[in-house]
Amino acid sequence: MTDELSRIKTAFVTLSVEEDIRKKAIDNIITWWSEKKYEPYRPYIGHLVKMENWETLLDSFWRMMPFGTGGRRGPVGAGPNRINPYTVGLSVQGHCDYLKSQSHPNDALTVVVAHDVRQFFDLRGLYQGVKGVLFELTSLDMARISATIYAANSIKAIVIGPLQDGPHQKKCTDKYISTPELSFLIREYGAAGGLNISASHNHPDDNGGKFYNRYGGQEIPPDDEKLLQVVENVRYIKTMAYEDALAAGQIEFVSPKVHGKYISLNTSLIHTTSRSAKIGYTPLCGTGMTTVHEALHKIGFEVVTVTDQAAYDGSFKSVRYRIGNPEVPDSMDRLEQTATETGCDVGFSSDPDADRLGMIAKRRSGQWEFINGHLIGVLLVQSIISDRKKQGTLTESGIFVNTLVTTSLQRTIAAANGLQVVGDLMVGCKYIGDVVRCLEEHGAFPFPPKPDKDSVTGTPSDYIFGNEESHGYLVSPDVRDKDACGAAVQLSGLICDLKDGDKTVEEYLRDIYRVYGYYRNSQRSLVMDGIEGLYRIRHIQEVLRENPPKTIAGMTVIRFVDYQKVGGPVLSSTDAASRNVLLFELDGGDGMVIRLVIRPSGTEPKTKIYVEVPSLQKVGGTLDDTSPEELSTISDEMLDTIIATTDARAFEIGNTFIRYCLGKDVLGDVFPQIPNESLLVSDLVTVDNKIFLCTHILPNLVDRIRSGSESERWLEAQLRPFGEDAIGLVGHAAKAWINRLENDISESDKQKALSMFR
Repeated sequence: MTDELSRIKTAFVTLSVEEDIRKKAIDNIITWWSEKKYEPYRPYIGHLVKMENWETLLDSFWRMMPFGTGGRRGPVGAGPNRINPYTVGLSVQGHCDYLKSQSHPNDALTVVVAHDVRQFFDLRGLYQGVKGVLFELTSLDMARISATIYAANSIKAIVIGPLQDGPHQKKCTDKYISTPELSFLIREYGAAGGLNISASHNHPDDNGGKFYNRYGGQEIPPDDEKLLQVVENVRYIKTMAYEDALAAGQIEFVSPKVHGKYISLNTSLIHTTSRSAKIGYTPLCGTGMTTVHEALHKIGFEVVTVTDQAAYDGSFKSVRYRIGNPEVPDSMDRLEQTATETGCDVGFSSDPDADRLGMIAKRRSGQWEFINGHLIGVLLVQSIISDRKKQGTLTESGIFVNTLVTTSLQRTIAAANGLQVVGDLMVGCKYIGDVVRCLEEHGAFPFPPKPDKDSVTGTPSDYIFGNEESHGYLVSPDVRDKDACGAAVQLSGLICDLKDGDKTVEEYLRDIYRVYGYYRNSQRSLVMDGIEGLYRIRHIQEVLRENPPKTIAGMTVIRFVDYQKVGGPVLSSTDAASRNVLLFELDGGDGMVIRLVIRPSGTEPKTKIYVEVPSLQKVGGTLDDTSPEELSTISDEMLDTIIATTDARAFEIGNTFIRYCLGKDVLGDVFPQIPNESLLVSDLVTVDNKIFLCTHILPNLVDRIRSGSESERWLEAQLRPFGEDAIGLVGHAAKAWINRLENDISESDKQKALSMFR
């Protein structure tokens, strides 16, 4: 590859990255081009060179993809910094070595292997025309590879069904194991661990592997560091033929009876005999038909599915933006349409591996309201408490758990009702699952005790509920990862109770606000791709840590917490990464404390910012003990004003802090101009593209319209890098920018420009 290498070296010099990164990338490219085991990836490397896509080539080869939050997740592609059969194989071999290091040499080890519906269609267009090892690569393909690696290492793999066609087998790709069912099955089978080939809610061009321990959870620090070190030391991958592994009994299939136990566990969570609610549901083309839909149907609910999204489809083509994420309201547009047409009372969605749950609820007016992850958790904790009070099973030993960035309203509800509360966990449901493990093994959490940390005592039977803001809910101590199924069952019971009492979800939430106070929780994301983006994400955190601002949005910072410095010593590099969280508490006046948290995402190239603004007015006490007369002391008009004022304040604080993080005091002159309208673009879009929209695309669009040039195709081409259905991602911001022009554009040209974003 002499000519190609010369071109690569010349091109890499033009990229603004450090010299050691260029050298690492070039060394890795030479290795992947020259060694036989990488031969299947040569056409992909050659294609990137041919297309002069140097940024992608550099990013694909400059490092081995980090083994992060429970595993590896990222774009499918050629190179060590991409997901492909080789990098997944390294991870699995490392998991084998790790499991053996943690067990007795004579132990017979078993793992459970799951996979989602993903299939690589190269929607980003990086390898167009190349039909090689990555062509239409599925999660099932990599589950088969993984199972044979476990088998070759004398670790039995239990899978949902045949992973390839055989003379006496029917290919079983219409059955899947969701992430929460995987957690349940690990414990049910007494397995040493598990693996799910999935990229959860990421873009369909992504994939990855989530690794689990014998408790059915993901390893936490420092054990995840031990796993990481073993994985990084892998130099050789053992494997064997799938047919040979099957014949040797090293691959077995999950028994339908065991799947039935998982469904029964979730159906047992219903605490009402009413089935009055009609439920709309979409698995967003993923695995949820085998969990959420099956459980609700078994209980006796009438469930209406979004037909084209109920089909397993790894391209997610029927999901808006192709992002099957219940956190994104637009992902449920088809659900809303179906629920309206069929007269449903509520709508649920689950992501492709069915661990996250989304929800829309019908208002009194008939309009649909998106319920975010914080508020779904509020509904769950209050309804579980109310149910247990009715049953007489709510005790002072009850335990509620959520994470640092999840709404304080949940903690307020739990504490007011006499529960023990853990509310300062780092981000990730694995930390909630570990609370249950500690209760199971030690009768207390944390164990050993840690300074400056919430602590509780009890057993797993005392566990009431756990929640993280990103639509993750742990409703049973028998499942150690978030579960859309159990949450959907509990919520369906609540919807029946509300419907039978002629009350809507909106009205129920408003009564909760009256009693406990209204909290506005807003999450903002700064997406920054590639190596430069990684540097910016790190730099933002470093500057804020080393030189935290004294004021934010005109308010005094009354408390600053660096979680790498509190909560005990840092146990490992993975512990440092998970605790790379900064908290600012601001003086909001009149005793109000406003919380602002910033951290890098552990699974995506973004900085996440969380703003929480509470209101001060509330009745107090508990919802179950508050009379209608007491509730009426805060009228609808008063509550509307509280909500509007609090929401506006949270939005403005978020915008101000984003400007600070991207501005001169933190990033220098990287973004010299941050137009107001760029902050209105969807957070699914990168920061660079948000600003480019307002500083280049829209001004040039207006110029083209003025000059009579063809503008619609030009706009479509300009927006292509923004993602699927880009108009929907930028429309609100674009219209605001165009409307601001006033006298700088004729009314007819303005209307033409606006029409392109409708």
